[in-house]
Amino acid sequence: MTITTTPSDAAPGDLDALLLPRVARTLLDASIASSEPAPLAVVGTAGSGKSRVLRRLFAALRAAGAHPVALTHLGELPAASGSVVVVDDAHLLDDRTLTALADRLRMGTLTVVLSTRPDPESPTLRALIEDIERHQPPMLLGHVSMADVTAHLGVEATDASRACVTRVLEGTGGLAWLTAEALMLHGDAVCDGRCDHDEISGSLADLVSHRIDSLDPSLRLAVEALCLDERAALDAGAGPACAAGYDAGLLQRGGRTVPLVRDAVRARLTPDRLLELYSARLVRDAASVQALLGDATDARVASALLADGDRELSRDPAKAAELYAAADRAGAAPEKLALRQARAAWARGDLDAAGSFVDRLLAGPVAPADEALDMAAAVWAMRGDMELGAQVYRSGIPTTPESRAKWLIAATGAGHPDPARLPAPAATRTIPTAYGVSLELLSRGLRATLDTDDHDGLQDLVRASEMYTASGSDFPLPELPAVIAALVALHRGEAAVAQRVLDAAIAGEQGGSWAAPRLLLWRAWVAVQREHPVEAENALRTATAGRPLGARDRLLADAVELGLVRRNGQPSELAPVWQRAQQSLLRVQVDLFTLVPLGEFAVSAARVGEIAAVRTSLSQAERVLADLGQPALWTASLRWAGLHASILLGSPEELTVHARALRAAAEHSPLAARLARAGRVWTDVLTGAVDPDAIEEASAGLAACGFAWDGARLASHGASKATDRRVIARLLACARQLHPRERTEAPAAPTADTGPIPLPVRGS
Repeated sequence: MTITTTPSDAAPGDLDALLLPRVARTLLDASIASSEPAPLAVVGTAGSGKSRVLRRLFAALRAAGAHPVALTHLGELPAASGSVVVVDDAHLLDDRTLTALADRLRMGTLTVVLSTRPDPESPTLRALIEDIERHQPPMLLGHVSMADVTAHLGVEATDASRACVTRVLEGTGGLAWLTAEALMLHGDAVCDGRCDHDEISGSLADLVSHRIDSLDPSLRLAVEALCLDERAALDAGAGPACAAGYDAGLLQRGGRTVPLVRDAVRARLTPDRLLELYSARLVRDAASVQALLGDATDARVASALLADGDRELSRDPAKAAELYAAADRAGAAPEKLALRQARAAWARGDLDAAGSFVDRLLAGPVAPADEALDMAAAVWAMRGDMELGAQVYRSGIPTTPESRAKWLIAATGAGHPDPARLPAPAATRTIPTAYGVSLELLSRGLRATLDTDDHDGLQDLVRASEMYTASGSDFPLPELPAVIAALVALHRGEAAVAQRVLDAAIAGEQGGSWAAPRLLLWRAWVAVQREHPVEAENALRTATAGRPLGARDRLLADAVELGLVRRNGQPSELAPVWQRAQQSLLRVQVDLFTLVPLGEFAVSAARVGEIAAVRTSLSQAERVLADLGQPALWTASLRWAGLHASILLGSPEELTVHARALRAAAEHSPLAARLARAGRVWTDVLTGAVDPDAIEEASAGLAACGFAWDGARLASHGASKATDRRVIARLLACARQLHPRERTEAPAAPTADTGPIPLPVRGS
């Protein structure tokens, strides 16, 4: 019998000291005791004891009378039949040698005993191992268990020793070589609980570091990265690195890390190395980066974290916030952080956090830039105080056209004069961008809504909304272009246009994540006006799910709920909803863009007999409109709500005020003209004059401009005042057509909602 091996395998070694899995040791003992050598594959990671096992097998075979010849190249394979070849690290052999070994093994003229790393890349070697495994199972090394350790120690297991071994295995991950080193450091103390595991772990750190340093540079980077951010093992393309780290005896299968190895990597990490790993995108978890830095700061790492936060801001604001916080702890300059952190908080819907960050920025010694002013103004607007948003810009005059456009939004919303009248900085030539053009169109359209000429700005505003969506901007601003365009459409009596504008903005994700709830809430309101309660409820549910609403959005959400209940619910359902909703009115300073929800609050308050709760807000709204010169387009809807509330309250004096205001606005507002005509007809009905043709025409006119429920109520009131049954049936049919869920009944005794009240004659 002939044994051929590499020169390094000449020494037999001490096998008794080698920690092996029990199955492997049993197979080894059987191989040594066998009278005939059999092919065997020893498979294990680096350090698992493959070479020592082969040396023991080699020594046993030589003791049986073999005469080994060193295998140095293909030509020296023994020619004699029945020879035995022992090859360590077969994964390092070339395919020609492996093919020759496989051919001789298949012919039965050679017995091959080899060791290799797990999952070898060479198909030829894998085929050779498969041939060997037809003779007997492979000997698998690398990981050991509690039973393997106790069998290796050869002592009776006690509770203390089991606890000690359990802790050892938790730290080593069951890696055989690392467990063996830990047991050697424990000595006899491993079985009596007197060992110092922290000291032993510290002693093993240098050994682990030495093994890591011996790795190929690319593999070393990969192992370090996995030890710093284990989730990277799940990334696409991480498989080869995980397998290589496992083969090197430093990782568990699948790239799972080993606590002692992980601790050693982190203990030796320098900011330079961390930056190298982070720059190579091998470590991306901000918390891990910060934990690795500890109390140390490094401007380069902080800069890398800031850059990653900027990339994540639009995609994942929560992730961006983590990165910015890590950059803060890594030593990033405060002036570079505050605005970023405010924007991340804003995108998550956390207005208080956004306000806190922007306050910190504005309180600094450096004059705030335009982006800081925009952020502060937007936060105040969403908190429900457009006045303070406008004041932000007055305190620090913006310089860019985009920020001046946002100033116009805030100023107009608060009822202030157009800031364009103030001296503007010298214009610079710029290349048009979708973002800049959208705000330019928005400014022009918004100004037009305040004028008395025939151009109401809707076309510019619709284009501004489309262009803003196309820009992909998620920069904060006091009000969204889509909302302003939809509001102008509603104030024109074109609810269908408002719906299309909002649908397009929602589909295009206008404004990013922070804007989604507000767009959905306005979509819900338009659905209420268009008699689509199911759509409204779905949009409301989606908008309010997942995160708390700011004061301004909460006001709108409550207005939608009031509108749904008042139009589609039972009369008894309105009062409890009102009790909850009126709190949101106390948290908001009314502005031009909240007149529509305020109108719903006013009518609901009158319906439940609590109009006093909205008096202050109505006075604020009137001041805003007065400061803006009573723009006809913005006035009509609120005046109509006031007229309706005065009917419910039985107040002819207030009704007269609102009716006159509608007639004054009718010359410049088609909606005001229709509402004024309907108001005159309603006045006639409540004084007992029922003209079915006029009532039907006025009701249809109301429905055509987005007030179908009001039209149905007018027809129902007309039916309650009529005495001719054919007229009653005709008007009730009209009411059911306009509002199918409207509960219309035959005339009954007067109620607070339908009964006659003293009203001025038509010409008053």
